[in-house]
Amino acid sequence: MKKLAGRVLFLTALCWMQFFAAEAQSRLVTDKQILQLSGRVVAGDSLTELEGVAVYVPGTTRGTHTRKSGYFSMPVVAGDTVVFAALGFEKLYMTIPANIKESSLTLNIILEERLNTLPTVDVMPWATEYDLKQAVLRTKLPADPSEQIPVIPPPVVYKSITDMPAMDADANFRYGQQQQQGQREARFRVPDILKVFSIPIKYY
Repeated sequence: MKKLAGRVLFLTALCWMQFFAAEAQSRLVTDKQILQLSGRVVAGDSLTELEGVAVYVPGTTRGTHTRKSGYFSMPVVAGDTVVFAALGFEKLYMTIPANIKESSLTLNIILEERLNTLPTVDVMPWATEYDLKQAVLRTKLPADPSEQIPVIPPPVVYKSITDMPAMDADANFRYGQQQQQGQREARFRVPDILKVFSIPIKYY
């Protein structure tokens, strides 16, 4: 009986502690000014409205996206850091003043474009390294060094698949990796033809 009474007393004390902790946390939140943040997000030229820009407070569930006109509206707390992020634009961080007294704040946000530089890719007229080696071996150098060196002949176009050289270990490995990658991507790819009541419907 004493053990049961001790357990009940312990559970009661634990419930009261949780209640006081939640009450203290809610007081900390309500002590800060809550305001409605709204505005318009445009590109660097100040003329193009940006749709689909993510507007959010990191570490919280408060966030939204801009509409077609670039307009957004969401509640924030004084002292929050609001992030504006969109693909192809630099992220913009804005901190709400902690001592703000207004109940609403309207801003005009300008996002600067971000240039993504891609690495240089050299495109060769030969499909594989083997074809390049064969083309170099077929090149006939002139006997007289003063003569102009001929250009390497173009790659051989095989008329039949049986005439093609056998794949080496590296080519076979790359082919297997490509097949596995294609299978992995196919699992998440949305089909372009859906069947409704056994009737194929193709959408674009």
